[in-house]
Amino acid sequence: MRQTVRANPAECTGCGACVSVCPKGAVSMKPDREGFLYPAVDAALCVGCDLCEKRCPAGKAQQAACKPAAFGVRDVRDDVRAASSSGGVFTALAESVLSRGGAVFGAVFGDDFKVEHVGAVSRDGIRPMRGSKYVQSDAASALADVQDLLSRDIPVLFTGTPCQVAGLYALLGKGRPGGLLTADFICHGVPSPGVFAAYLDALQKQQGSSLVDYSFRDKRLGWKDFSAAARFADGTEHTGTQTTEPFLRGFLKNLYLRPSCHACTDLRYGGHAADLTIADLWGAKDVFPDWDDDKGLSLVFANTPAGQRALDACASLERRAIGDVSVLRRANPSIFQPAAANPHRAKFWNAFHKHGFSEELVERCLRETRTEAAVKRIRRIPAALIRRTRSLLGR
Repeated sequence: MRQTVRANPAECTGCGACVSVCPKGAVSMKPDREGFLYPAVDAALCVGCDLCEKRCPAGKAQQAACKPAAFGVRDVRDDVRAASSSGGVFTALAESVLSRGGAVFGAVFGDDFKVEHVGAVSRDGIRPMRGSKYVQSDAASALADVQDLLSRDIPVLFTGTPCQVAGLYALLGKGRPGGLLTADFICHGVPSPGVFAAYLDALQKQQGSSLVDYSFRDKRLGWKDFSAAARFADGTEHTGTQTTEPFLRGFLKNLYLRPSCHACTDLRYGGHAADLTIADLWGAKDVFPDWDDDKGLSLVFANTPAGQRALDACASLERRAIGDVSVLRRANPSIFQPAAANPHRAKFWNAFHKHGFSEELVERCLRETRTEAAVKRIRRIPAALIRRTRSLLGR
């Protein structure tokens, strides 16, 4: 009997589809040394049907490549935008599905601030789903719940990473259920839940109090210079921006992303399986300067007719078409390409396993060596100047 789902674990995205598709309940998700979830197969239960591997979406092309319609979008309600990471699109989509008696699935903080996917059937239930969660969530059981609800003709909005949406479609098999609306996002990559847990532990020891609330995208300093904000039981707070907070810095510099994230080329522009793809409209000043109020704007790709219809049904959303998406490449390269692994990734993990998480560790790994800095300066020199210099030296 098989021991794992994929021969090369580095290809696994951790979507969890294999757990739900197994007819014998032989597959479960377990964390590896880096804290990422991977499927483990119980040989005593496995019957060798290979359905887990056959349905696994990793390394497979998704739905036929499309040319998505791109929009800048914002919710007209100031309170919704203030509570959202960007322009408030998720809330509007969720409310539309709830109004039809449907259910909404998204990522929330669970016990001990572990990020997990859950379902909700009320506006109160969707509030914890708002706001980015820069940790890979456990979505395995949520996929099975979505399948069950669809079988009972209950409308569903499922939101998640591109690979989680691909996992849901892999579980459901061929075709797109009429009652299902999916939304993913432009993904930089998912950082380790193990590193996040260690970071929070260090933060609580530093503050001398237990954590009661955490936000990755607090807008008190604005949308562009967003802060991570932690609130503690003793009433104190700890905040830091994406340029000062160590966990955010390590995440954005690709120190501890899931290995499969660095090879994620299919789930990019034109290759998303979801009906809608949502992101921050970074570079808004170049496309809609009159909208650039630092309160949050969304970039939305309508990838399917169902996605376009869902966007049209949200009366609280203002939108403007973006004709040339390439103008956004500089501000948001993750639209088109995966994040490259940080050259000091192994260095980080070696030290992390010995000493745990610390700001000093992150800074040490992100600090450039003299050689790396010199190479970077050389790469900025125009090629024509390099050729001229070589020509002069050769005389």
